Amino acid sequence: MEEFTDTVAVVTGGASGIGRATARALGREGAHVVVVDRDRDRAIDTVRELPQASAVVGDIVQEETRDSVVSAASAVGKPVRYLINCAASFLSKAEDATPDDWDLSLGVNVKGTALMASAIIPLIRAAGGGAIVNVASISGYVAQPNRWTYNATKGAILALTRCQALDLARDNIRVNSVSPGTIWTAELDRMAGGDRARWEPVFAPHHMLNRVGEPEEVASAIVFLCSRAASFITGTDLRVDGGYTAMGHDGPNAGIKYAR
Repeated sequence: MEEFTDTVAVVTGGASGIGRATARALGREGAHVVVVDRDRDRAIDTVRELPQASAVVGDIVQEETRDSVVSAASAVGKPVRYLINCAASFLSKAEDATPDDWDLSLGVNVKGTALMASAIIPLIRAAGGGAIVNVASISGYVAQPNRWTYNATKGAILALTRCQALDLARDNIRVNSVSPGTIWTAELDRMAGGDRARWEPVFAPHHMLNRVGEPEEVASAIVFLCSRAASFITGTDLRVDGGYTAMGHDGPNAGIKYAR
């Protein structure tokens, strides 16, 4: 896609998982990628893999980090057209969540995502328009046990995306989100104790496609939403979930025999 050549894309959480896969995908398409992440080593490793990239190490909740991202993106000297908000806290607690737990979850997933957009929007507006993609989750749609903190923030991202899309349409800035299903990232690998062979069969049946997704599959959807191929799509959530949210109890192995 030549449209990405000589442009700048900012990817938060860009040093691992979906963020890293997205940074790679946009880099292959010719964009200069500004990788934003708290993990210095992984951020630098990601930048080294890309043809054109720079790293900003820091927490998106902090104003100084957002200021550094604006400076780094502006310093490239090319139009800043894309922001992909992948950074997230995966803290999952329910009634046991403390005020500090809520501050962390809401701070990164909602406040950080919103304020990063506010920081980058003037650059996208100055470039004549572009696209923002927020990473939400199937967790914003469904109830899951012991996940008040995480699911509440992902539901908020869905609402935030719609509001941003409405306010920014006049500036030729499209705003959409993606809601991944179960994706095999480092976070899931830690949860599974590194034993994918054992745990994938546990997660897989929750999806119509009967498997876990890959970060690259979500990255492809994000690149599509940034591209001209999605020029009439805004305020929309694209569920990259292998059929997770569309499937009820009548899964392919339910064995239910309906009367004819």
